[in-house]
Amino acid sequence: MAKRARLGGGPQKFVYIINFVCASAGFCSILTLAILLIHMKNGVTEFSEESHLKGNRYFRVVHGKTDKSHCVGLHRHDFVEILWIRSGEGMLISGGKERYFNKHLLFISRPNEVHVIEPSRNSTIDFSYVVITKDVLARFTRDVLSEEDEFFREKFGGMSLKLSSFETAYLDRAASELVWQNDSLMAIYRFLINLYWQIKNVFASALPGNMPEWLSDACQRIRNPENLALGLEKFREICGKDMSYINRAMRKYLNCTPTEYINGARLRYAKWLLATSSFSTGEISEICGFSDFPYFCRKFKEAFDSTPSAYRSEYSQIPIT
Repeated sequence: MAKRARLGGGPQKFVYIINFVCASAGFCSILTLAILLIHMKNGVTEFSEESHLKGNRYFRVVHGKTDKSHCVGLHRHDFVEILWIRSGEGMLISGGKERYFNKHLLFISRPNEVHVIEPSRNSTIDFSYVVITKDVLARFTRDVLSEEDEFFREKFGGMSLKLSSFETAYLDRAASELVWQNDSLMAIYRFLINLYWQIKNVFASALPGNMPEWLSDACQRIRNPENLALGLEKFREICGKDMSYINRAMRKYLNCTPTEYINGARLRYAKWLLATSSFSTGEISEICGFSDFPYFCRKFKEAFDSTPSAYRSEYSQIPIT
């Protein structure tokens, strides 16, 4: 079962409590120093796979909330951490770089990477994370990814991404399913495949920084499946502007028409579903908003040089040995 976590007060609070206990008991500061050295190194709190897996073999799912007075300070661990934030704002510091966030953030930390997620004053962060062993990630990379696919190898770990509300909700659902899979390797493989396609989709859908806010918002919102299936009319409704004006803006900032952008998003979503769901190719065509199945197959082939069925076959077999 997933655990509800309330992140502790960090090394400073820990040392204060130990000092108080030791002083009350009449112990000298040697005990304080010994305990401090176990939990800290060069001012950085250290966590281990053993302490976080809580007896699990492959992974553990944790849900929690924290604020500025209860967050863990700079820390590192010898496992992979996949963390996403549903609400709250603050600063992510990792690898010496700072990033401000305001909800819907994905952060993946490599083993032994020093980092901290610090909430802003008066903000409470609602988060979840999945602890995965180094061995599981190495096996996943070896067993599932092709040697030619450098994307995941290069991007996975030490990265942070802004997510849409749908993408955050999808991770929540995937984590909920993971909890009930009884710590199986197949389950964590499927979770990582889902995450793999989500990351690729976010990078493929990256928008120019100088795009007007109304258009950037519309391009992100149309990627939500319930909007994606409704297509061009829904996009116009979200934009709230005349279609000719929308067309000119899309040409200027993305060098494509609204229809081309929507079809591209639909096809990327179809790839995701083909790799991670049990829907038939016909059902996926409809879910993604293609009413004509032959047209869907033709556009998929044009975009990815593979038929939907062939693409699915490529990712349907996941070795577990």
